[in-house]
Amino acid sequence: MNTEGIFTTLRTSFSGLLTQMKKLETISENIANAEKIADNDGNVYKRKLLKQLNPSDRSSRGFGTQMALSLKKSDSGHLSSDKQPGISISSNEEKQLFKIVEVPGVKRIYDPSNPQADVNGYVNMPNISILEEMVEMISVSRNYEANVSVMTAAKQIAKQTLKI
Repeated sequence: MNTEGIFTTLRTSFSGLLTQMKKLETISENIANAEKIADNDGNVYKRKLLKQLNPSDRSSRGFGTQMALSLKKSDSGHLSSDKQPGISISSNEEKQLFKIVEVPGVKRIYDPSNPQADVNGYVNMPNISILEEMVEMISVSRNYEANVSVMTAAKQIAKQTLKI
């Protein structure tokens, strides 16, 4: 019995969950630093975006070697032997899937009472819109929920298949 087709959906959904979690981390970091003024050296926090790398940008190893599903084998022919037990993606492999990109630019706010204001009364702030970040967060959380739903459905299909 070839089980590769059954687990392809789970692998794809797991990859989607990982992507959405990383996007949420990046968005929350942007929101946390949205009102942060420049440090003493004049460095301003830059908005970060998560870029998912294309398969051609990644290492030559396939996704199957980066993630494996742990199953008890009742017959050695059920799963190919190149799969290792456990779901694991190390931080090095995770770095090959994503790249965090900093968006240049600052927003100048007129606040002459601020001690870090320049001679014209402007303060450099991160170019982050809380509204845009919140909209993106809602979209990412909906994508995450969709991936969970797909995984749940795939599990139910696999259970029903095993009953037959």
